Amino acid sequence: MKLTRKHLLAAALVFAIASTNANAGKLYKWVDKNGVVSYQDQPPPKNAKILSEKTVKSGSDSGASAQATGLPKVRIYTVEDCATCEHFVTMMRKANVPHIELPLESDRDAQRKILAKTDSLSAPAIFIGDEIIQTNSGATLRKALTTAGYKVEEEDDAS
Repeated sequence: MKLTRKHLLAAALVFAIASTNANAGKLYKWVDKNGVVSYQDQPPPKNAKILSEKTVKSGSDSGASAQATGLPKVRIYTVEDCATCEHFVTMMRKANVPHIELPLESDRDAQRKILAKTDSLSAPAIFIGDEIIQTNSGATLRKALTTAGYKVEEEDDAS
């Protein structure tokens, strides 16, 4: 999925709001009666329509168990409404691979690193240590994780 300027600007706004309160439980995207879209860490007024609600959690603890085992840290940069992103995150959870899921839209450093290595900004973008994997293939991701030292079982499906 390609990111547009609109996605990046919206994500930057969400990131700015989220970073003001690292312990915020939820982020809300809503539209008011005048059609103005807002991103807040507080629920919208009663006359507003909620477009999305996202739980925000700190990513600092998720990679700790990977580092404790000496394996490279795994970071999955995702975007909203990305079925492949969701599939890979689910695959990581099922395989008990410690990972951090991060929004690609709001991480400018990750965007620069991805573009420097691949010339294409698309999601999911998966970093295993400093190596980047951009694939839609579960088999390719499993192979990269196995090469990095993770024990990942083959899935029955053809992904």
